[in-house]
Amino acid sequence: MLKWIKRLSLVALAVLLSGFAWVTYDQAHNLINHPKEVRELGTKTPADFDLAVHEVSVINPQAMRLYGYYSASENGAYVMLQHGFKADRSRLLEEAKILQDAGYGILVTSVRAHDKNDGQEITFGVREMEDLQAWYEYLLAQGAVPGKIAILGNSMGAAMAIEYASRNKDIAAVVSVSGFSSLQDTIDVSVEYFTGLPAFPFAPAIATWAEVLLGMDVAQVDATMAAAKLCHTPILVMQGGADTVVSVASGQWIYDAACGPKELWFEEGIGHTKFDRDMPDEYAQRVTQFFAQHLL
Repeated sequence: MLKWIKRLSLVALAVLLSGFAWVTYDQAHNLINHPKEVRELGTKTPADFDLAVHEVSVINPQAMRLYGYYSASENGAYVMLQHGFKADRSRLLEEAKILQDAGYGILVTSVRAHDKNDGQEITFGVREMEDLQAWYEYLLAQGAVPGKIAILGNSMGAAMAIEYASRNKDIAAVVSVSGFSSLQDTIDVSVEYFTGLPAFPFAPAIATWAEVLLGMDVAQVDATMAAAKLCHTPILVMQGGADTVVSVASGQWIYDAACGPKELWFEEGIGHTKFDRDMPDEYAQRVTQFFAQHLL
């Protein structure tokens, strides 16, 4: 009898482990894959904000077509605006309107596996750097001048903006809105938010599966390491204390890591990327003043 109890216990353990492995694999697959047929695009259009832009597209090095919104500059400077994880261009139209009204040229960018773009896999900024480079080269082709181009990003888009600016010294300024300090740091918070599963024990297993599926290391995505290279690039970091998507400490860590001109705007009651919604006047003032100081 004891032998059968042990065998049943081993079978039950094997079933439990197999179920855990399958659930975490499935969640990792869902997090990193974003096929066109499941994307829910925003319903807001530039016309809803009286934003004068036209749709443009570029081809990245993997021959994927990416779509954006563009308008020429009145003051000689441009701002690229990058959305976050599984978001799209519509999330940044209000910000684009603020900047356009201030005279800036606008390029609302999007990356692979988002919006109506080609691609299916999300690598949290690792391969998306090639997409941002394609957009930067598009701006240069329109007559934008190196050193007169800035970038603003939300959430994952903020982490990508910091990483890209660390690689392209001609980016004049960066605004990070609710960016994660590193993928490793935000895994626990993000996994719980996006999957509904408790961080422990699921987050480490989901992260491991994601690494295997993507063929990359989570440690490759680290905005603090990128910020530490911004010794000549000003950065404005925004972080809300009510953020449930990324670690609340992320903003402080990015700010501390940055070695050049830097500003930190922390608001205890603000949620993830909600500065423009909850404090619209101050948001517009801070962003336009920051870019005016470093671009004009």
